[in-house]
Amino acid sequence: MVVSRSGLSLSFLRLSLFVIMTLCVTAASADCVKDVRGEVYCGAGHCLVDNEGTVWCSRYYEGDAEITLEGKVLCGKGQCATSSDGRVFCSSELGGAVLIDSHGRIRCFGRCEPATTEMCESTRADNAES
Repeated sequence: MVVSRSGLSLSFLRLSLFVIMTLCVTAASADCVKDVRGEVYCGAGHCLVDNEGTVWCSRYYEGDAEITLEGKVLCGKGQCATSSDGRVFCSSELGGAVLIDSHGRIRCFGRCEPATTEMCESTRADNAES
């Protein structure tokens, strides 16, 4: 075990830093967005509009959505991040945090998994007026 000058192990310091950063990151939550025609779409998680004007939301509460360089929306169960080569990865945990470390690598709570279109939904909101 490597011990720092203060007597704390480096692994303990790293774990503490990860926990603090996880708590400080704002999690995505349920979201509603208007499409290009003014229709409102809502999802359990974060929503984005793709390059064709369609609203896509993560189907998971506190899930995230990211837009690719091509304008396609991909979603995940937890927070998502785009790697330096343009691939989108998300935490495999519901509402799980994602960070990019000092070397540019994506780090996920739980494990990292690729974002997919299958984890997205496009549900039009119901109208309150009858």
